[in-house]
Amino acid sequence: MNQVEELLKVVEEAQAGGNVVVVTGKPGSGKSKVLREAADIKKWTYVDCRMLISEEFLAIPAADRGLYAPDMFAEILASYNAEVIILDRLQTLFVPVFHINTDSLMRKLSKKFTIITAWPGYIENGNLCYEKFDGTEAIRISPDGFKVWNVE
Repeated sequence: MNQVEELLKVVEEAQAGGNVVVVTGKPGSGKSKVLREAADIKKWTYVDCRMLISEEFLAIPAADRGLYAPDMFAEILASYNAEVIILDRLQTLFVPVFHINTDSLMRKLSKKFTIITAWPGYIENGNLCYEKFDGTEAIRISPDGFKVWNVE
């Protein structure tokens, strides 16, 4: 079974449960490539997270963005009329001035869609972690309720 077939099986299992699949792997391991191939095969909606950052979103006072992001992003994703949404370049949402709690966002979006995303960081002590460019940890998320799958 190739990696795309493995991912398709993982997504099928996740749809019966938490509805979030987090694809992990080292930089350059092919996470985005596998996501794009799966999207092509299954006709799933592939969204670059940079497309979620609209002028309307940026017009919201910075401190309030995290509050409005889940509903705004859900509205954008609903316009695709898709049950499965692949969110690539998730790190776009980690920018501090956006004030987005990515963990909460994915959990809220998963109530309306099956979300598949590439995790741009690493796993440590059972948590999904992402570091800032200066090497300090920026994000630590518990994957409880998520299906984590690793690209080799």
